[in-house]
Amino acid sequence: MTPRTLSPSEINRGLRVSIVEGTFAMLYSTLAGGMFLAGLALFLGANSFQIALLTAIPALVTGFGFLSGYLVRRAGTRKWLVIWTAGIGRFIFAVLVPFLALRRHIGLPLLFSVVAVSSILMSIAGTVWTSWISDLVPEERRGRFFGLRNGIHGLAGVITAYSAGRGMDSLKAAGYEQLGYALAFGLAAVFGAISTLLLLRQPEPGVPARPLQNLRETFTGPLHEPQFRRLATFLVVWFLTGTLASPFYLVHLIKNLNFSFTAIGIYSIIGGTTGVLFQLFWGRVIDRFGSRPVAVFNFALVGVMPLLWLFATPSFRFPIWCDAVLNGVVWTGASLGLWNLLLDLADNPARKESYFAIYSVVTGLGAFLASLLAGAIAQALHGFRLTLFGQQFFNYDLMFFAAGLARFATLPLLLRVNERGSKSVGHTMRVLGTFALWRLNAGLELVLRQILPQSRDSR
Repeated sequence: MTPRTLSPSEINRGLRVSIVEGTFAMLYSTLAGGMFLAGLALFLGANSFQIALLTAIPALVTGFGFLSGYLVRRAGTRKWLVIWTAGIGRFIFAVLVPFLALRRHIGLPLLFSVVAVSSILMSIAGTVWTSWISDLVPEERRGRFFGLRNGIHGLAGVITAYSAGRGMDSLKAAGYEQLGYALAFGLAAVFGAISTLLLLRQPEPGVPARPLQNLRETFTGPLHEPQFRRLATFLVVWFLTGTLASPFYLVHLIKNLNFSFTAIGIYSIIGGTTGVLFQLFWGRVIDRFGSRPVAVFNFALVGVMPLLWLFATPSFRFPIWCDAVLNGVVWTGASLGLWNLLLDLADNPARKESYFAIYSVVTGLGAFLASLLAGAIAQALHGFRLTLFGQQFFNYDLMFFAAGLARFATLPLLLRVNERGSKSVGHTMRVLGTFALWRLNAGLELVLRQILPQSRDSR
């Protein structure tokens, strides 16, 4: 059977729906994760290892993404499969609300169970959604579209994080911290439901008829392709080593640097606002030069970011604000470049879901093992304090240092990945550097034109 081809108007409508739907999905993920999930875990008395384990749950269950290919073939549709799995996976956080709102005791096992069930369903939904959206977005528009989409979502996320953070601080000061978490997770469930309902309006390109694959082909088929195998190797090593500190950034802000939820919201606003501008910038660069040079350039710089945290203190927060800016510039380019590189390499229609499932598993497995290792080390070094040159270092600082070095060490693996039709990293940087200098000179010339006439008049 020939799959249904969407008309240009249907594609454009689908892209608009995707942006709106993703905005509500971002509101859900902001309130159901990040500082609110970490804050609730701390409120319930979780230690460093338990927080690391909680953070690792989504990575642990990524293997369920392999079910997506089988389920798509059984269902014959990606749309309804995403709607059901994402709908339940997002709304399940509503289970926490009655316990929190009524100030009943809620144990860590219930929180872990909710996160686990949600993560399993979202692993399937995410893999199938990626296959769906990769067929919906025309290849020549991917960079600009995902740059615009991610930019809008980032802006929505930071506004939500700041507003909700201020509200949480107010409730916490008034003695209603548990009620604050009830509101956060309740709103998360509502926004998740709205996002899922909007998917009903997003058109689905027809699923091409595919032969049934044996289990070996499903699990390993894409790894027979050299470029995808090299990308997978880089990803598993990078996530295994470069994310060692990931469970502890927010915890370090709250516990050791004395950041309020409002201050964390400001941190998010700085990164998110910068990210909006650079999502659009990197999207255009990707469409012109390719995904590989953007990914390589930015991954070369992300190693700097964990090292900045070593110099932050409760009274000296400047490194954290620098990290927020870099997060918007560099991490935006790295994630957008990596995402588009994955879509470019996943070009065999018969293996669509397998590509994205393997991507989820290798990144998830690496992040899960890194979280367990980091959690064990951080817990073993609980109470660690080191004063050096007048500055105090904590157990989490060791994680930041190791993660920074590891990110630099894995870069050669990414350089081995090639992309069809992309420009070299050197050529791309030279063109961008020339453009930046031209804009700088143009700006200086404009300023001088305004100043020099006044100087002559003053003489």
